[in-house]
Amino acid sequence: MRLQDFVEHPSLHAALTGIGVDDHHIRPSNIETNNTSLVVPPLPAGPGVWDIAVPLDALVVVFSMRSILTTAEGGGKGGLNGIATRSSIEATTLSTSTTLIGWATGTYAAVYSKPAGALNLSHKMFSSLGDDISLTDAYLTLLTPFSRVLRLQFTNYAAANRTLNCWIEAQVFG
Repeated sequence: MRLQDFVEHPSLHAALTGIGVDDHHIRPSNIETNNTSLVVPPLPAGPGVWDIAVPLDALVVVFSMRSILTTAEGGGKGGLNGIATRSSIEATTLSTSTTLIGWATGTYAAVYSKPAGALNLSHKMFSSLGDDISLTDAYLTLLTPFSRVLRLQFTNYAAANRTLNCWIEAQVFG
C-alpha cells in the first residue's frame, strides 16, 4: 500500500534547463489513517460516513484500502484501489476479496464504477469480522468554505450493527 512510490518521476530533465524534478511535477499529499471504531447500522439505516480531511484545493484522490479479510496464502488481505473526485457519480475501484471468510481459497477481483451504475464500490469485507460492510461511495466535498474532506460511505448488509475495520492510504492531487 505505498501509492506514493508509484508517482515518483525520473530526475533526468535534459530538455528543461534550470528546472528541477519537483518544479513541474506536483507531488501529491499523502494521507495514511485507519478506522476501527465507526459503528455502521444495518439497512435500511445508514450509511456509515467516514470523513478524512484533505487539502482545500484537492481535485482527485487516489486511495488504497485494506480490510482484515484474509484472501490468499501467507496472510494476504482483501482491499481495494480507487479514485474519487469532487463528483459523487465518478468513483471507480478495483476490489479484491474471497468468498470464504478466513480461508485462503482464492482471490476474486471486481471493478466497481459509479459511471457504470454500480451500487457499491467494494466487496462486503470492511467489518471487524471481515464481512458485511462494503464501501458504497467515495467523493470529495466541502464541509465549510475553508475545509474539504474525502467522504467515504459504507453500507452494512448484516442484520445487526457492525464495526468498521479498515486502513487507508490516500494521495491527494489538486
